[in-house]
Amino acid sequence: MSIFSEVKEYLTARQVAEYYGLQVKRNGLACCPFHDDKHPSMKIDTNYHCFACGVGGDAVDYASRMFGLSQYDAALKLIEDFQLPISVRGKTAFNEQEKARIRKEKAEKERIIHIKERFKKWCNQSIDILRDCLLEVEKIENFLWNKPPDIVFSDDYAQILHAAPIMNYWLDILCMGETAEKQELFIKNRREVEKLVQRVRSSGKRIMGESRGSAGCRDEQRGRCAL
Repeated sequence: MSIFSEVKEYLTARQVAEYYGLQVKRNGLACCPFHDDKHPSMKIDTNYHCFACGVGGDAVDYASRMFGLSQYDAALKLIEDFQLPISVRGKTAFNEQEKARIRKEKAEKERIIHIKERFKKWCNQSIDILRDCLLEVEKIENFLWNKPPDIVFSDDYAQILHAAPIMNYWLDILCMGETAEKQELFIKNRREVEKLVQRVRSSGKRIMGESRGSAGCRDEQRGRCAL
């Protein structure tokens, strides 16, 4: 029996994929890691096949494609990573150099997975934050409708008017932009998103508070005049 057949007796493509970080749904579908897959297009169980980019194969082929290894080296990696009881021409363990290479590859893969998860989480959170903040802007605009000019034309409202189109632009990127655009926003402007939202909310609180305070003063003055 060949080394490939022995490995496949122990491992399915799904076991290998999940071990190396792929999130597989209960129905066996997953986003293909071999192209920019935004919707699950890979079916994976004993073997795997992507209906979008056409790649497919068994457990050994998955590891080979994932790490850029030959089929033989991929089989050796699986034997080592999963501690399979398979003897390779009398060799049961890798030398220190091979182990170091495998550890480095594994650490790099885990790092990439962590970055992708962090990036995805940030995108989803930023969409919610920007949408909520734009709703607050709309409430402020409704609140200022028919208010006196000295209340409407303030530095706080000017900041909000300046910030609204920027937030809409960022929201368009996060909802409909290409992956590269989202990544650029994440790398260059993720702190600015937080700061801008905070400034808008602070300005909104001051506008609402000062407007109510001014209205109260005017009502008090009217009351004194009536007396």
